[in-house]
Amino acid sequence: MQFRLASLCREEFAPEVYRPGVISLSRLLWGSLGGGLLLAVIALASRLTGIAVLFPPLAATCFINSTCVFLRVARPKPVIVGHFVASIGGLAGCWVGSLLGAQIGYAVALKLGFAVMFAAVLMQIFDADHPPAAATAAIPAILPLPMPAYLLPVHMAWGATLAVLFAMVWNRLWFEFPAADIDHRERACGLYMQLPQIAGLAVCAAGFALLCLQRLLPAAHTAGTAVMLLGVALLGTHHFFGIRRAT
Repeated sequence: MQFRLASLCREEFAPEVYRPGVISLSRLLWGSLGGGLLLAVIALASRLTGIAVLFPPLAATCFINSTCVFLRVARPKPVIVGHFVASIGGLAGCWVGSLLGAQIGYAVALKLGFAVMFAAVLMQIFDADHPPAAATAAIPAILPLPMPAYLLPVHMAWGATLAVLFAMVWNRLWFEFPAADIDHRERACGLYMQLPQIAGLAVCAAGFALLCLQRLLPAAHTAGTAVMLLGVALLGTHHFFGIRRAT
């Protein structure tokens, strides 16, 4: 365990310092402020645009994207695709749990179990492991949704996209974000991301912008939904084209 009280400077945001296990003034100030500000921005944007989201799982995403930024789970693909596919897994799990548990009085327990199980499977298949998304899957099993169920995946992708865009602006004041890792060692367009991921993120950002206009333009929600689905598809499936089978 380390305690670092140095003032804000670029050296205090190095991977070996700005991480769990090190109590640093920079992480306490910048990371905590970023996480709180990010969730406030998401809440304000949700209210202004009328796009309802589930705040508890996005709160966990805000924490990760502000204070655990060098982890793989903080990268744009796991954040956006993770919340999207976990939403689908959660809704599927609720349906299966209700079907199997309605007659025996254990529907909620079964819905929770199936929701998280399906979400875990989908996040792994789409290479989008993001722990907060497990909460996205679980919430429909126990609480009423603030939007029609069929809109949950797109709305959570909207919130996740905002979280990623904010984190890219906030963190890059001090260090590279997304950070380089074992699978992302080369830059493309100035980012440590693969080109299909950059394209997918750009499309998701366009979908985000269109969805924000839904109160001004009636067709914006439909158009934004279509664009967001395309962006998530690009982010979540590009790895299948370079897949290698191990025995």
